[in-house]
Amino acid sequence: MKNRILNIICFICAVSLMLSCFTASAMSPHLDKPVGKMSAIYGEVFNKYLLDYGPLSTNIPGETIYGEYGYPVAPRGVIYGEVVNFDANENPYLVIYTVDNSVCETACHIWHFDEETEEANEIAVLAKNYAELPAEMNGEFNVGWKGDKRYISYKVYMNHEEISADYYTVINGDTFMYVNDPENVTEVGIADFNAFYFHPGVDVSNGNRLLTDFFDSLKNAAADSVTYEDIAERLSDKDEAQVEATLSNAAKYDYFDIANYSSFVRYEAALDSLKLNSDRFYLISNMYNLGDEIYYVRFSTDKTYYNYALLRRSPDAENGYQILKVCTDCIPLADIELREIKEKYKRNILLYKKAKGNIKLERKSKYIKDTPMPTTSVDAGSAEAKPNSEPKIKITKMIGRHMRLPVACIGGGISIGLLTALWLYLSSDDDKSK
Repeated sequence: MKNRILNIICFICAVSLMLSCFTASAMSPHLDKPVGKMSAIYGEVFNKYLLDYGPLSTNIPGETIYGEYGYPVAPRGVIYGEVVNFDANENPYLVIYTVDNSVCETACHIWHFDEETEEANEIAVLAKNYAELPAEMNGEFNVGWKGDKRYISYKVYMNHEEISADYYTVINGDTFMYVNDPENVTEVGIADFNAFYFHPGVDVSNGNRLLTDFFDSLKNAAADSVTYEDIAERLSDKDEAQVEATLSNAAKYDYFDIANYSSFVRYEAALDSLKLNSDRFYLISNMYNLGDEIYYVRFSTDKTYYNYALLRRSPDAENGYQILKVCTDCIPLADIELREIKEKYKRNILLYKKAKGNIKLERKSKYIKDTPMPTTSVDAGSAEAKPNSEPKIKITKMIGRHMRLPVACIGGGISIGLLTALWLYLSSDDDKSK
């Protein structure tokens, strides 16, 4: 009987521990990653800062910027950018740190993505005047975290001793400053400064490579959100040659949009008269059929990787495809934007008549040998074509995201309690045997 009770207790402990582990692991995704249209919108905001301020850069990592000939320091640029999930919700926040010599301020700008308007709004600017700090004092911006909590702190030092600290966080789109400072916060310095020096706490060397990497992460997140079937590698040789010829012309435009013209004469004149750049088409990256023979094509040039064109397949167009829109060196469109843009452009009165039938696609990629492509439930040329996949088992989530921590704690508590009971039971048994 005792062995049976022992086995039952061990089994319950094991189940409780497994539940706690699985629940805890489910609580630890990379929450601070942007996705979909939010990434595209944040990318546009971030790009404006780069255009307005430029990147702050030093020759070597950790280099300090001083004022020339004893004069006050005068740096300007974007120091650092990241996506921060302050309140662990579905839409993290865009945080950008800047320094502006025109107003002698170092600032932290916080932006929030509104799902209803699909726009980003600046909800806070934490700005500090570095010119007001004498040589014996310095201010410091930090980013901090404690578990799932995220913080921004600003501290002031006098002769290297901390004399004040302000901690900020964001909850439901509103910024709050703590009355009592949170404890045991892990922090990383973004910048420290006063009127005579400026020291970036992050590596801003090599043209501030961190900004480039962050900007690329926003672009990648937007590009990866597309759920349409990528048909780039299944184009027939004829269609591939026609698309490449069209993109060779499109790559010369910095920006072009058929929606800016009201007549065929002006539209076609603009194609010939717009200022051209020196970029040369290099490769089709992705191609998606949006329906009504309108295609979204991402392509690279000899200078930039992120470029796209919106094309209409038509017998009346040169090379078989009409150019509707071109953006070079840009932020890719997210999935929701593709669905919106198709509805917008299919009603444009300047569209050439669409080609008859659907585009002819190879059954499998031309570049992967002996790898059969999945069949589709409808015509591959349709925007709704989706690969058939193996049957999936749908499992209803029994534990919501907000319940994972309590369940993990309860499971751990049960395990500890049962293990304690088991220890007492075995101890008492040993005592009796003596």
